Amino acid sequence: MELNRWIETVGSSPRPGKVSGKGVHVVAALLGESPRAVYSWYRQERIPSFSAGVNIILKSKGDVDWNGIYAPFARKLFKPGDDHAVA
Repeated sequence: MELNRWIETVGSSPRPGKVSGKGVHVVAALLGESPRAVYSWYRQERIPSFSAGVNIILKSKGDVDWNGIYAPFARKLFKPGDDHAVA
């Protein structure tokens, strides 16, 4: 499962692609992170650190794995047709 979908699920989102402020706070409390950090991951403004990634995997009981955390960010960096990484 991708990180955003897990955040929506844990935060009791009424529909995919949306998360409430209350939902972000629920996820942040579960992970021991600030709501601002969780929301920045959700909007893909900031990539979770390695330790945050480990915590996400543990707290999701494996529902979210490394690919679920980092693949969405990689897709954003590597656009189709690009022959090289965007630095």
